[in-house]
Order: sequence, then C-alpha cells, then structure tokens
Amino acid sequence: MRKRLGVVVPYRDREQHLAEFLATVPSFLSESPRCEHVTARILIVEQVPGKPFNRGALCNVGARILGDSVDYICLHDVDTLPVDADYSWPEQPSMIVVHGLKFGAELARKLFGTVVLIQQAQFIAANGFSNEYWDWGFEDVDLRERLLRCGFRPGHREGTFRSLPHPDLGSNPDGTPSEQFKVNQAIYLARWLEAVPGGWRRQPNPSDRWRRDGLNSIQFYTVRPRKTLSGETPHGILTESIAVDFAPPPHDEADRPPPTMEPSTDQS
Repeated sequence: MRKRLGVVVPYRDREQHLAEFLATVPSFLSESPRCEHVTARILIVEQVPGKPFNRGALCNVGARILGDSVDYICLHDVDTLPVDADYSWPEQPSMIVVHGLKFGAELARKLFGTVVLIQQAQFIAANGFSNEYWDWGFEDVDLRERLLRCGFRPGHREGTFRSLPHPDLGSNPDGTPSEQFKVNQAIYLARWLEAVPGGWRRQPNPSDRWRRDGLNSIQFYTVRPRKTLSGETPHGILTESIAVDFAPPPHDEADRPPPTMEPSTDQS
C-alpha cells in the first residue's frame, strides 16, 4: 500500500532558499527509489511579517491543514536540501539529516530537528509543537520530549544534506547567545529538565502543560489562500503555498525562570 507523505515547510523571507528548495526537493522525491511506494505533496506555510518567526506554530498549521490527507509528515527546513536521504515511512519519529550540517554528525545525532519524519498519528498524540517558542530555538527538542512522554522513540537516519548559507539567528555577532535564545532555553529547561549536581536530568513528572499548548491550541488565520505552485514544480509532486498569521499566546511566568542556566548535553 502506498503511503501519503506531506512535506511541511515553515517559511518567511527566504526567496532564494525557496527557489533552490523547489528546484531540488520535488525532483528528489519523485526520482528516489526509496520513495517508490510514497505519494508526496509539499505545503509551504509562510508567516507574514509583523511578529517574530515561529517555526513550531507554522509546522502545526501545516499539519492541521493537511489533516488526514496524509499518513505521515516531514517537517522540513527550507535551507536544507537532500543529497542522499530516505523519506520513506518511519516506524518511529526520525531526524533524517545527520551529515552535511555545519556542526557535524556527532552533534546532529543529539538533536531532533531540521528535517524530521513522523507519522501524523504520532504528531497528533504528542500535540505537535509548542506554540510558545518565538524567533529561534528549542521548539525541536521540546517536540522530542513530548514524543518521549508518549512512549515513542525518536531516532535518526544517516541522511546527507546540503545546508544553504543562512545567518545564525540564535547568536549575536560576537557569538554569544541571543536574548531570544536565552528566553527559549529557559522555557525548555523549566518544562522538561531539573538541575542536579553537575548538570541536568529529565524531570520524572513534568507538567502536563504540553497537552494544552500545541496542535490543539494553534489559532491562525489565512492571509493569502492556498495556491498551487504548478509552474515551479514540474515533477508530479503537488506543491502548494499558504500565508498565515497568528496572535502570540501569553507566556505563563511560571515557565520562565531566569535565563542564566546552561544545560549539559547529558539529558539521560
């Protein structure tokens, strides 16, 4: 039986990246032997100007729009293009890019973002992404924690991708973490980890806030209706775009300890 894949691309202000994405990904999906039994479609979800970028919320919008028209989704950054990758059906949630990122394979295997495959039912069970990580960072590892709490086993596939040049929005020009990075880090640490001598560990009984913040609470409205990018994707892959906006949800101050803590890489 063929599986139906929906590629969700959160997007804003990356015209050149989008052009390269559309010139690469549809043809890769249509020609890859690993996708022989996959029917793929692509949805570009654009956030209009006016608010800080919210990658997680845009992915929630895309998953909501695609709904039961797909069996699984690929949460795909627009600036990361496949060279040798496996987009086929995932039994467990899988980050499929390990090689080709600027920070190397060892660190990539500790992360869970950039290009991720997940069954639609698993994404729904985890309530998708949090909607409360604005601007840059930590929405992806927050999703991993949600999946773990649902009993899933997020993992990796040894894919090779090409990373297009883009600014590091999590850092200041001098290399120090940006203020929004610190804010998002503080939210993540407060929700999922607890301090122990020498580092951090996962909270054994975290708040169930994640069950109320995510796919089931995303509120958005359409600014430009969904349209088909027919002339730009000549490979038989249905590719659409939609532009949306949403109101920033209020942060719970209990989720925001002073953003001065540094997590260790050991979260076991």
